[in-house]
This record gives sequence, C-alpha cells and structure tokens, in this order.
Amino acid sequence: MSRGRPSENVEKPKQWTLDTEDMIYKYDVDKNPNGCYSVESKFKAGEKLKPDIDQRMYGKNPVVMVFKTSNRSNAKTKIKIFNKNVDYVISAKKLPGVPEKAEIIELAVGKSFIDKYKQKYNLI
Repeated sequence: MSRGRPSENVEKPKQWTLDTEDMIYKYDVDKNPNGCYSVESKFKAGEKLKPDIDQRMYGKNPVVMVFKTSNRSNAKTKIKIFNKNVDYVISAKKLPGVPEKAEIIELAVGKSFIDKYKQKYNLI
C-alpha cells in the first residue's frame, strides 16, 4: 500500500448507483453529466405511505370549517368546529358530521372565525 499522493492516472467511474432506504439513484456520465439519469422508488403496491398526522391542536384555537352538503346550488351551508389539528382536518378521508360529497367553502383556525362565518353565511 502506497502512502501520500495518489498516482495521476486514477480513473473516475463513469457509471454508479446510489442505494438509499427508499430510492435507487443511477448515474452515468455519458447519459447525463450533471446528475442522475434514473430514480427508482422501492415502494411496493401493498404498502401505505401515509404519514401519521398529529391530531393535537395548536394551542387552544379550534378549526372552523364552512361547507356545503353537496355541489348543488340549493345545498345547505353548515359550519363545523373541530378541536383537532388543521393538517388532520384537511387530510382526513372521513370527518364526523361532514358528508363525503361535501364541498369545503372556508377553513380557518381561531375562535374569532366562528362569529364571522355565522354572520357571513347566516348560520344559527
């Protein structure tokens, strides 16, 4: 084994792969000199990639949602107050008290929006 500076005729590899936990990156200097030319995901068809979203609130501020029960013009406008995180309310597939066909009109965080939306949409 030699010590010191390496010899001048050391060749750099032209092709290599970088394998991480969830992705495979393929590099080839001839195909793309600036970076990788192929990225493969290790995702399998049966796996779930949904991250766990924390349901805890931001302080004591509720999430206020104003929605219509369907996409019809004569659909009822309703208000729903959640004591959960905004991210959870947005990404949840099913929320209690909100139908699947509902169209969300407005979504806000804070107690002051309850009175504003009740006046704006004439809700009881």
